[in-house]
Amino acid sequence: MAARDCRAIILAAGMGTRLRSMVDARPKGLIEIDGETLAGRSVRVLHEAGIDDVIIVVGYCAEQYELFAAQRPGVRTILNERFATSGSMASLARALDAADPGDAAGVLVLESDIVYETRALTAILASPASDATLLSGPTGAGDEVWVCAPNGRLQTMSKRAAELPGIAGEFVGITRLSAEGARAMRRAFAEFVVRFGHERMDYEAGALVNVAAERPIAAVLVPDLLWGEIDDERQFARVTRHVWPRLQELRNA
Repeated sequence: MAARDCRAIILAAGMGTRLRSMVDARPKGLIEIDGETLAGRSVRVLHEAGIDDVIIVVGYCAEQYELFAAQRPGVRTILNERFATSGSMASLARALDAADPGDAAGVLVLESDIVYETRALTAILASPASDATLLSGPTGAGDEVWVCAPNGRLQTMSKRAAELPGIAGEFVGITRLSAEGARAMRRAFAEFVVRFGHERMDYEAGALVNVAAERPIAAVLVPDLLWGEIDDERQFARVTRHVWPRLQELRNA
C-alpha cells in the first residue's frame, strides 16, 4: 500500500495510570524526551513517510492534544468521550466512524506511547497483504505482548508466552488495515458491545485476533527492529537510555 493511500490513527485516549507519578497531568503521548513528544515524533515520522492525514483519538486531557493538533498541518483529533470506561477498540471505532464512509483508503493504527525507527513504517506499508500487523524480535522490555502467527498469519497473542503454541515475535503496536479490514474490526466491536453490554474491548488482543479468525492478517516480522513502548517507569528508563539515543543516531547518520 502506498503511503499516500493511507491515513494514520493514533490511539491516545488512555489515562496512563502506571506513569502518573512521572507525567503529572499529561497524556503519555505528550511525554517529552530531548524536547520532542512521543506523539510529535510519530507525527513527524508519519509525515516523512508520506502519510499526511493523521487522526489522534483523545480522551484524558483532551484539550492538550487539541492544542497539539492545532499547531500541526494534517493532524486532527476525535474524542472518545467514554475513555475512562472503555477500551482501545472503542477509541479506534470512534475514528473509523468519523471517516468518510465512501473512503476506500486503508488506515495505519498506532499506539501513542511507542517510539520506533522508520523501518517500522517501511515494512508495514510494503507488505503485499491487505491487512498486516508489525512484529519485532525479543526486546526484553517487560510487559511484552507475544504473537502466535503460524506461516506468517496472525492467530492469537498474549502477555503469557506459555499460553501460546508458538511465538513469532513481539507485538509492536502498528497495524495496517484495508477498508474491509477496518469494517471487520468495527463489526467485531459492535458485536462485542451487544454481547457484553460495555465497551471495554482491546483493539489488538480483542478485535484484531477476532477478525484474524475470519480473514488473513499478515504478521510482518522485523527481527532487529529498534522500538520501545512506555507503559511504566522501567520502560521509560529503557527508552530514554537506550532506544531514543540510538534513534537519534540513525536519524543523524
